[in-house]
Order: sequence, then structure tokens, then C-alpha cells
Amino acid sequence: MSLKPLCTLLLSCFLVWSLSSHAEEFTLDMRDTDIREFIATVGKLSGKTIIVDQRVKGRVNIQSPKPVSAAEFYEIFLVQLGVSGYSVVDLGNNILKVIPKQAAKLEGIGVEGEDNNVPPPSEEIITRVVQVTNVEVNQLVPILRPLVDNKSGIIAPYAASNVILITDKKSNVRRLLEIIARVDKADTDSMEVIKLNNASAKEMSRILTSLIREQAKGQQVARAIPVITADERTNSLLIRGDSQSRAYLKKIIQRLDSEVKTATNTKVVYLKYAKAEELATLLESVSDSMIKTEQSQSLDQNPTAKRLNVHIKAHEQTNAIVLSGSSLIIEELEAVVKQLDIRRAQVLVEAIIVEITENRAKELGVQWLFRGDPDSSGLVGGATNFKNLGNSLLGAASSTDGGDSVADALAGVEGISLGLGRISSSGLSFAALIKAFSGDSNSNVLSTPVLMTMDNEEASIHVGQNVPILTGSTASDNNGNPFQTIEREDIGIKLGVQPQINEGNTVQLKIEQEVSSLTGLTASDIIINKRVIDTTVMIENGATIVLGGLVDDDIQQDSDKVPLLGDLPGIGRAFKSDKSKRVRRNLMVFIRPTIIRDSETMIEISSRKYLYIKAQQMLQENGGINLFPEDSKPLALPEWTGMGPASAHLFGPE
Repeated sequence: MSLKPLCTLLLSCFLVWSLSSHAEEFTLDMRDTDIREFIATVGKLSGKTIIVDQRVKGRVNIQSPKPVSAAEFYEIFLVQLGVSGYSVVDLGNNILKVIPKQAAKLEGIGVEGEDNNVPPPSEEIITRVVQVTNVEVNQLVPILRPLVDNKSGIIAPYAASNVILITDKKSNVRRLLEIIARVDKADTDSMEVIKLNNASAKEMSRILTSLIREQAKGQQVARAIPVITADERTNSLLIRGDSQSRAYLKKIIQRLDSEVKTATNTKVVYLKYAKAEELATLLESVSDSMIKTEQSQSLDQNPTAKRLNVHIKAHEQTNAIVLSGSSLIIEELEAVVKQLDIRRAQVLVEAIIVEITENRAKELGVQWLFRGDPDSSGLVGGATNFKNLGNSLLGAASSTDGGDSVADALAGVEGISLGLGRISSSGLSFAALIKAFSGDSNSNVLSTPVLMTMDNEEASIHVGQNVPILTGSTASDNNGNPFQTIEREDIGIKLGVQPQINEGNTVQLKIEQEVSSLTGLTASDIIINKRVIDTTVMIENGATIVLGGLVDDDIQQDSDKVPLLGDLPGIGRAFKSDKSKRVRRNLMVFIRPTIIRDSETMIEISSRKYLYIKAQQMLQENGGINLFPEDSKPLALPEWTGMGPASAHLFGPE
């Protein structure tokens, strides 16, 4: 029997094992036992495969006065290896590796815990990533480094994420985590807010931060660097740090936050898009509230503080605003100007106005006239006079020029007129007139006005005529020096819009749409037909909606007759006059807005409209009659290139 199996047998005999009601227990009694035999015995009892480095050598002496559990036995195993200068690395799958401590930190040690929970005490080597919240890791690691085992442990900071990487025994990692937890606490009492009266908080924060960093480079002993944050809304500094650092910074701030010894602080702000006159008026009202707020805060901190003031003027020639006064108020006004002086979007409004009208009229009537001799002792006469037929026969009867008067009287009668009779200055006069008329008239009007304007700006377009309208007349008693008063009114198509671009590419349109036309003359004045829409709508960008419409069907029937005679069957037709008229009118107005935010969209839309007009011009030219010489023809529109039509004869040389 060899020596090695014998030693293993003896070592196993020293492990007196007793069974309790809950777990296995061991009594250890090892005296001058080879460390490799000790490791092999632990592997058999724990059921784990243990790989031993060839550099592992030595003797083991362990005596336990009372039985220990399996977990305690394994912990004694780890402690004994640590005392002997060796470490155990858990490779997973119940495989352990025993190596010297110097090599342990270079092995594939598992990383435990994503938080800062403290691990149970053990001699097993682990790697832990610790997140630090309130303290800079570059300041904390130098304090912890002496507490780490130089042979098996390592500690390193990562400033970018403010974390610490620790590799050591679980028991030592536990101690380091407890130290970090006590040090990494937020100091709520070390915060101070300092209100600035003259200097800019943002600029002051930059200067102080740069100063602190330069001073920290020359210090041999690491100190906590105070944190400085600027609050531009209240023009204040938030300083977090120890009392000594805060007192030092307050002295510097007091010196830097002093009023500049100049007569006035003046600044000229050149505008890109806004109008200087309009913006200056707005800034004057805004500055009043700013001055009141800042003045009250300054007096609370410094009762002897000077009164703040500012003067605002607009320079129209350069479209600039001149600000003069307190630097604090000027800086706040500059921020307001920067937010308001932006490029505003434009809106292209396209309208479609469709009006379809159909008129139909029919007239049929008979008119009679009888008159006796005006020179006789008695005068007998009679006539029928219907409003549909006018007074043509009565006018002819009152005339004395024979046939010429009849022709003049019938000249204003529409349709066909047939008559017979005799009208003279003496003797018997009689006449009969038959009138028949049928008329149809249709009209189809299509208008497409287009209008572009800026956001929240009113714009209008009018296409039509300026018509004079008689409003009054005056004459003297002898009809001398008569005069009339006339007013002019625009007749045609009017479109007025005011767009407002809202969130989500929607447009609110305030619209005034009018379609007017002349229908004819009356005895006293002219008649104007008007269709007006005044409304406010909300439309999606590029969508088309109907603004309003009118569907009208007007039927008029007139019938004039001689009582009793006009009611007789058959012959009654000769003593009556009938007229019927029907007017159908369909009117619809559609509108579509298009938001234009950049020059590319504007050029694309302009080129599309330009090419449409050019195509219409070419169509008219090709279909026309060539009556003029070639050199007398109207100039054709040039081709569209780039930003617009490139032609010397259209806009002149560039």
C-alpha cells in the first residue's frame, strides 16, 4: 500500500461525522496534513471538482473543538487556503480552482450584484461594480485603496460613469461597501442660492468652474470640488460644497457681481425677420414688468441697490433695436428678441367659386284697342292694357304720325308681335296685337382666386370693376344747376383671409368671400347681386373644404285677363296675357390652404403655377388666327429655371 492512499485514509478517519436531526456535521482533527490531501478530501465531501495549481504546496493543521456544519467546513477550507497564501476561484458547474493569491485577480472571477447590496462574509474572491451617487470616485478610491489586499485584490475608478470596480474576498468587499455607503451620502445642508444683480449667472458659473478646476490641479491633497449650477430664469447661482468652499466663492461672486462703472450699457440688436417698430412696442411693455420684478428682488437683498431702467428704440432704416440701460434687463430682453425674431411660415390660399344659373321665360298675350273720331261730338273708345305686354298700342294710338309711331311703339316688345288695325288722326281707329315670347339663358361661372400671405397677416384680392352708383340728386326751383352725388362700389370677386397656423399642421382661416354682379338697370338705379360668406374655419394643411353654398329654384307665374271675357272657353284666350319665369341658381365655394415653411416649397408651388400659365399661353397662340407679322406677336413666357424664369425681357438683366 502506497503512502498517498494511506494519508488520505487517515485524514478521512480524523473527520468524525455525526448526524443531527437537520444536517450533517463534521469534527476536524488535522495535524501536519499535506495541503493537497486536505483539498482532495474537501472535494470528496462537497462533491465538487477541485483543480489545484502546481504551485500549491504546504502543510495544514486544523482542530475543531466541536462539530461544524458543511457550510462552516467549506468556509474553514477557504480560510485555511487564504492563510496559506492561496485563493479559490469558482469556475461554475461545481468546479473550483486553487491558485496563488497574486494570480487570482487575473482569473475569470464572476461579477456579483448590480446594486450596492452587501454580500455575506466569505473568503471567496469576487468582483463587484459599485455605483457612487454623491461623491466623485476619483476622490473616494485613494481612501479605499489601502484597505484592499495588494496580492489578490484590486480597486479602480471609472469617472465617466462614477463607478468603482472592486476585486477581493467577499469579506473584504463587504467591508468596503459598508464604508462607501457611509461616505456616499448627499449633504443637504451644503446647498446655497446666490442671486446676482448685475452679472450673468451663466457667465459667472463658467468663470467660477474654470477657476476651481485650475486650483484643484495644483493641490496635492484631494478635496471635494464644489458644484456650481446657473439658473438663468432667476439669474441665480446654486453652489453645493463644504462651508469653506462656499464662503470662498461668495467673496469672489461679491466682487464680480458689481455694477459696471459706465454711463450706460447699450446694445444694438439687428433683426432678421421681425419688424423693429412692432417689436420695440412689445419690448417696452415687457420691460416694465421685468424691471418691477428685478427691482423688488434686488431691494430685498440689498436695500441700497440702484433703480433699474432701460430704454428701447427702433431704427427703421437698418431694422434694428437699440437697448440702453441695466445689463441685466438688456440680457433678458435679448433672450425675448431671439425667440420672437424667427422666420414665420406662409399660407397659400386657393379658392374655387362655381356658379351655375339657368333662366327660362315664356310670354303669350293679346291686346285690343278701339277709338272713335276725336272731331265728332262724341268720343267712344276702349283698350286692353296688360303689364306683361306694356303700353305699345296705347302709345301708338296717342301718336299722330301713322305707321312710324306704331313701329316705334313695337320696338321694345320682345319675341314676335303680330297686329292688325287702323290708327289715324281722324276717323275710326282700331288695332289688335298678339305677342309670343320664349327665352332661355344659361351661365356657368368658374373663378379660382389664389392668395398668399404670412401667418397671422390679413390679405385680400379683388377682381372686377369699380362701378359708379347714383346716391342722390339736387335741383333748384327753376331746374337750374342740377347736380348728382355718386359713390363707387367694387363689383366682382373679393377674397379676404387671415390664416393662423396651429399645432399639428392645422390652419385656422378667417375668411370674407364675396361674389357680386350687375343684373341690369331700373328706372332709378342699377341692381347688384351679392353672395357673401363671412366665417372662420379650421382646416388641415392641404385639405379642401366647402365654405358655403346656395341652391335656389325660383318659379314666377303672372296671368292678366279681362274679367268674364278672359274666362270664356276658347275665345277667352284673346282677352288674357300669361307669363312664366323659372330661375335655377347653384353656387358653391371651396377653399384649400397650403402651409409654406421654406423656400423650396415656395419655389415648387410657384413653378407649378407658372408652367400652367405658360401652357395656357401656348395653347391660345397655337389656336389663334395669324393676323400680325411674326415680330409683332406677344412675347412668350420663358422657361422656368432654378429660382424662377431666367429671361432678360421679363424682369430685366440681373
